[in-house]
Amino acid sequence: MRKTIFYALTTLTCLAGMTSCSDFDDVNNDPEQILDETMDYRIMFTSVVAQACGSDWDVWRNGLIYGANMMQHTSSVDWQHGIFYTYSDSYNSAYWDALYSGDRGVLRDVILIMNSWKDKEGYENEYQMCRIIRAYMFHRMTDLYGDIPYSEASHAYDQNILYPKYDTQEYIYNDLLKELDEAQAAIDPSRPAAMTNQDLIYGGDASKWKKFANSLMLRIAMRLTKVDPATAQTWVKKAVSNGLFTSADDNAMVKHPDGSGLDDGSEPYGKVFTHEDPQAFYMSDYFINMLKDTNDPRLALIATVCENPGEKWEGSFDFGDTTPEKQVGLPIGYDLKGGEWDLSKAPGYPGAEWRSYYSLPNRYTYARPDVPTMLVTYTENQLLLAEAAYRGWVTEKSVKEYYEEGVRAAMQQFSVYTAAKDLYNKYLTSSAIDTYLKENPFDMNKALEQINTQYYITTFCDEYETFANWRRTGYPVLTPVNKGYSTCVTNGTIPRRFTYPTTESQVNATNYKEAVSRLSGGDVMTSRVWWDKE
Repeated sequence: MRKTIFYALTTLTCLAGMTSCSDFDDVNNDPEQILDETMDYRIMFTSVVAQACGSDWDVWRNGLIYGANMMQHTSSVDWQHGIFYTYSDSYNSAYWDALYSGDRGVLRDVILIMNSWKDKEGYENEYQMCRIIRAYMFHRMTDLYGDIPYSEASHAYDQNILYPKYDTQEYIYNDLLKELDEAQAAIDPSRPAAMTNQDLIYGGDASKWKKFANSLMLRIAMRLTKVDPATAQTWVKKAVSNGLFTSADDNAMVKHPDGSGLDDGSEPYGKVFTHEDPQAFYMSDYFINMLKDTNDPRLALIATVCENPGEKWEGSFDFGDTTPEKQVGLPIGYDLKGGEWDLSKAPGYPGAEWRSYYSLPNRYTYARPDVPTMLVTYTENQLLLAEAAYRGWVTEKSVKEYYEEGVRAAMQQFSVYTAAKDLYNKYLTSSAIDTYLKENPFDMNKALEQINTQYYITTFCDEYETFANWRRTGYPVLTPVNKGYSTCVTNGTIPRRFTYPTTESQVNATNYKEAVSRLSGGDVMTSRVWWDKE
C-alpha cells in the first residue's frame, strides 16, 4: 500500500508542477489540461483517500499546535498558539490550504475523478464512493471554518469558476446529507468492483461503503442538535434505517503498514509525533488525570514516559515506559520564555530533566507512522446513538446499552495497534472492561456528560472531530487558560473556529466579505459557525 500511495502522490505532484494558472493559490487551482484519456483515475482516488486522512502539514498546525492543545488532550511549552489562543494565519489556514489549493488540491482531484466516472460503465459504485469521500472532506472543512466555497469550489477546470461563492453552512449541511443518502442508495454491492487495492479504506467492498455513508450521515445529523433538532432527528432515523456500522470490522480507517517518518503516506499524527516534532506535544495533566481518576485501563495504551523523547523514528526511537502509575501530564498554560508563565513555576515542576518526566503520546499506538487513521468508527456510532436514545430519537436499545457498547468498542479498538498487542492483552481484557464499567456506572442524570466524555477520549488524535463535538456539546467541561497572555486573541476563551486565509480577502474579496458579514463577530477565532448556536 505504501508504494501505491507513493506513486499516486508522486504522479499527482508532477502533474500539478506542470501547470500554473495564476500567480496565486486560490480555492480553484486550475490544472488546465494536465490529464489525458490514459490517466488511471483509480490511482488518483488512492491519493484522494490518503489525503482525506490529513497530512502532516495540516495535522501539525490545525490538528496539534491548535486542536489537541486547545482541547487539552495535549499540552506544549514549545507551541503557544493552542495553549494561550494566539493567532497565526498560516496555522489557521493549513487545512484550507491542504484541501483547496497548492500542489495537493485534493478537492479538485476528487471532482476530476467524479467527472470521469459519472457516466462510465463499470464505475457506478466507484462514482458514489467519490461522493462519500468528498462529503467527508467538505464536512470537516465547514466544521472548522463555517461558510466556505462548496457548490462552486474547485470548478475552475470544468466550469471556469475562478472566484467561488461561499455557501452557508446550513446549505452545505443539508446538501451533504442529501449527497450521502443518494450515494448510499445508489451503491449496488452486487456489481463487480472496479477497484480493489486502490481503495485504501475497504478494498472495493461496496457494502461497507454504504455503511460508511450512513455512519457519516449519523455524525453530521447529530451535529445539528443545538441549531435544528427536528432535522437532526429526521436524519438520525434515516441513517439508522439505511444501515450503520454493525461492528468494528466496518470501521472506516486507512492503514499505513509501511509508514515511516519520511513518507507522505504515513499516519499524519504519528508522523509528527515520531519525526517532525517528537517531543513537542505532551499529554496534558487534565487528560492524564481524567484517565487516572477513573482507573481507565486505556491509560497504558494512550501515554508513555521516555528517557530520550527527542529521538526520531529513524534513529534510536525510545518507546518509553507505559506503566500507568508512572504517567504524569504536563501542566497546561506554561512556556519556556523565563517569564511569568515559565514552566519552572508550574506546581510539581521536576527540574531541568522535565522532558523525561512528563508523559508523551504512546509510541506503541498513536505515536507511530505505521498505524491506521480512523475516519469514522463503530465506537463513535454507538456513543452518538446513546445520545440520540437519550433524546428519544432511537429506541432499538436503551441509552445505557448504547453507552456501554460504545465504551467496550472504544477499548477493543486498540486491538488494531499490532505493536501494542502485549499491552492490549494485559490491560484491556474483558474483565478489565467490565471492572471499568462497574466502577464508573452509567448515570442517566449525567448521561450527556458521560457519553461525550467518552467521545472525547476515543477521538484523541482525531482532533478536528474532538473540537467539533466539544463545541456541539460543551463536554468535557474544559477550563480555559485565562492568564492575560500578551498575544492572546480570544480574551482568554477557547476558540470556536479557525479563520479564513488572509489571501482570500485579496484573491476572492467579494465572496470573502459576504461570508464574513454573516459571522456574528467577523472573521475571528471566537465567532461561531452556524450549528454552534449559543
